[in-house]
Amino acid sequence: MLKQATLLCITLAMLTACASMDKSECLTADWRTIGFEDGAKGKNETAISEYRQDCADHGVTPDLTAYRRGHLEGAEQYCTHRNGFAVGRSGGSYQSSCPSALEADFLSGFRDGQQLYQLQRAVNAARSAFDKQQRLLTQLEQDIVVKTELLVEDGLTRDERIALLNEIEDAKHLLIETADYMPELEQNINRAEQALARGEKNFAKYQ
Repeated sequence: MLKQATLLCITLAMLTACASMDKSECLTADWRTIGFEDGAKGKNETAISEYRQDCADHGVTPDLTAYRRGHLEGAEQYCTHRNGFAVGRSGGSYQSSCPSALEADFLSGFRDGQQLYQLQRAVNAARSAFDKQQRLLTQLEQDIVVKTELLVEDGLTRDERIALLNEIEDAKHLLIETADYMPELEQNINRAEQALARGEKNFAKYQ
């Protein structure tokens, strides 16, 4: 299981929306704390430019030194090997926020996490393709039943019956093709799931 601190980092990393600062916030801002929070979220320290822009209208200039000091402290919590894996595994992005001394370790975990993320995406895609084909199969079966019932109703012209017969035949041919394709889609799911299982085993050290 990931440590609680790591889970917190992941949560913070997901909060990428930028919030503007009003006059009161600019006047009372603790720039070291703001820097720490941004660093712990994995935001690049260039984020201070957003605050500078917000606060300029209120005659306030952010304390860059304090912000950078706090950002470094927050980045030290975020830029770990384990958290890099967690961010990559969740499909998160890296904003080049880690100090050079920590970046290599973070990116090593991040790339491992990305591998698992891509393997999971492959499983999801394979399952989605199978489900889509299964829905098509069900729809074709229903269409054949409905049109077969229409075929015996009174009041249809000869041309209408011929058209229905043709539609039924087309649906039957497509039904056979769809059914024949299902085993291949099942195999795709199995292969993707096996690849994911191997990946999870390879990266079990992060558990």
